[in-house]
Amino acid sequence: MVLARIVDAAFGLAQDRPAPRTKAAFEQVAAAGVPRIPQAFKLFTDAITPVAKELDKTLLALRNAAKHPSGRGALVDIQAQLEGLFPVDLMTWVPLATLEQYPRYLRAAQARLARAVTDPRKDIDKLAPFTALWTTFVAKRGGARDPIAAAELRWAFEELRVAIFAPELKTPVPVSLAKVSAAVGALR
Repeated sequence: MVLARIVDAAFGLAQDRPAPRTKAAFEQVAAAGVPRIPQAFKLFTDAITPVAKELDKTLLALRNAAKHPSGRGALVDIQAQLEGLFPVDLMTWVPLATLEQYPRYLRAAQARLARAVTDPRKDIDKLAPFTALWTTFVAKRGGARDPIAAAELRWAFEELRVAIFAPELKTPVPVSLAKVSAAVGALR
């Protein structure tokens, strides 16, 4: 999947762009794309490497938190979050700009785990409104008329997790429960 994305980036192949239909058009695309392969490869490896490092740290934090019964609620929620962040087909659809945010999402999960072990009640209190909003979103997402808005809102939830559980990591744009709730309400 990563190689396919690299090839798509190097050769300018996009879903909305028609494939070359003649030998001359193919040769033109190939001649333009071959020199861009190293740059495209670097672009993706530079994005993936920090994600892999932070994922390893997050998985270690999960194993360590599992030893403390007080962090159980956060542990279960973060495991579900990771399943959503890392589906099998991740590299076929996640935008590169979003992938570049993954290390921050993972650092937020690590910070949350550390805090949840020491103060589980506070974590539960923070999680309750998030969970209710997330459940509403998941119910509406499948039938959304605007899949682009639904996808953007899906990533807003990751930013909301950062804002709620690790605000010191900052979000690129201000996000709050009220803003995300309004966006979920507007999703049709």
